Amino acid sequence: MASREFIDSAGTSWMVWNVVPSEMSSRLTRMTGLTGERRSPWLVFQSAEGEKRRLMPVPDGWEECDDLTLEQWAMRAEHVPPAPARRVVDETPPGGADGPR
Repeated sequence: MASREFIDSAGTSWMVWNVVPSEMSSRLTRMTGLTGERRSPWLVFQSAEGEKRRLMPVPDGWEECDDLTLEQWAMRAEHVPPAPARRVVDETPPGGADGPR
């Protein structure tokens, strides 16, 4: 699972990482009920304030693109409601809840 950080034009810090459902355990896949397009990889964008967004499909070259492109994708991404209003899916950033070290 790759990850990176960027700061948007408003000065907000974002962490972005990819989620690959095929890398999840089969038990977690059954528990989350991933079906259809959710079985395809997606990007998670999480702001320092805790806002979370999801983008599918994963754009080619996201790991190397510039911060402006990442910001544009983040603004297009689907807003993810805060838990517990959503089903629990392992979208923990690499390195745990606080991100990579």
